[in-house]
Amino acid sequence: MATSQLKTSSVVENRTSKVAGREGFKPAHRSTSTACSVGAVGPYPRMDFVHLGLRRNRGWPWPEDSWGLDSMFGETGWCHSCGTPLQEQSGSLTLQAGGQSPVHGAWIPNWRFDAICLEKSIADRVSAEFRLDLRPVAWRRKVIGAAMQIVTPTVGPAWFDPDQLRDAAIARHGSAGAECSECHTWRWLPLAFEQLPPVRSDASWERCDILASPEWFGDGARSFREILVRRGLAELIAAASPKDFKIREIS
Repeated sequence: MATSQLKTSSVVENRTSKVAGREGFKPAHRSTSTACSVGAVGPYPRMDFVHLGLRRNRGWPWPEDSWGLDSMFGETGWCHSCGTPLQEQSGSLTLQAGGQSPVHGAWIPNWRFDAICLEKSIADRVSAEFRLDLRPVAWRRKVIGAAMQIVTPTVGPAWFDPDQLRDAAIARHGSAGAECSECHTWRWLPLAFEQLPPVRSDASWERCDILASPEWFGDGARSFREILVRRGLAELIAAASPKDFKIREIS
């Protein structure tokens, strides 16, 4: 692992802008994470990243009335209108033990779709091989196993061409998305991975082994980013939990 680390974005607040009469987004704020190294960046091997597709969710975050956001970002650290985080994660993801089997493998809980959780033994292995920001998972009332959450940094300029993304969202939903009236974050309406436009890579990606899109997606109180994972890391996670994850190539 690199001894020198660059803090890259963990939360990007997106606000609407008008480009040639079309709705787009522009990053208004970039916060930081320690998951990416500073070293020199060579030619970027975009295809070394893959999409880690979700087969199922496991577990329920706490507190339920904040979908787990209070424990991760604090009561004032997320938008109570759209559910988008407004700052870096400052606390642990807290999961409820009730109805969940002992910790095993890797998984993503309900509601927090960009929070990958790892059994401690798997977390120890991947942290020795990859550049990751890991935070212990907390448990409500009863501890059912040691686990770590990967805190995924937001990296790079826009991954998707906004015109293509707008067209894809309208074709699927009849609308591109909306700006939150409270925090002014622009969220694109959710699309299946195969419905998204081609990913536009950036040289900064080479410093990271997992990264999240600057674009936010969602509707109602659900907000999430798209996640891409270095192929070797994705293969380890998918092999540990084939019922939870599947690997998809990116276009």
